[in-house]
Amino acid sequence: FVHQAGGDVRIESALGEGTSVVITLPRAQAEEADCRGDSSAVGWGKVLLVEDNPDVASASTILLEQLGYSVRWVPNASEALREVEKNDVDLVFSDVVMPGEMDGLSLARAIRHQRPDLPVLLATGYSDAAREAMAKFPMIRKPYELQDLSRALTALRTR
Repeated sequence: FVHQAGGDVRIESALGEGTSVVITLPRAQAEEADCRGDSSAVGWGKVLLVEDNPDVASASTILLEQLGYSVRWVPNASEALREVEKNDVDLVFSDVVMPGEMDGLSLARAIRHQRPDLPVLLATGYSDAAREAMAKFPMIRKPYELQDLSRALTALRTR
């Protein structure tokens, strides 16, 4: 994650004294970090966030809300399908790699079959999962930043 973000990790260890891990990350530029000034970044409607990791879900929710979206989070694909059946979401944003009977790519296929008009954006940090998903659905690579998410969602809206 640190290297993908353009940072560096340094580990210093001395026997009997302990270990220190120093993580260095690049500082965001002010104009990059503030996507709210870009009218194309303004969110619309309700996003169904499908993410099995509560920490990632929390961080993603914050980013989506900063972009103006209302967010409902579910931890797995089966709960996501129940929410989609209620017909009360405008967009689904799902992780590709999830435990359970159905991963994010299978979920996206099921949604496309059930509601072909419902936009789906997938997210993954794994290259094998990304290759298959990218061929059929819009996808964003983890870790993503606010401006990356804004661009992906704007592109999804204009399809």
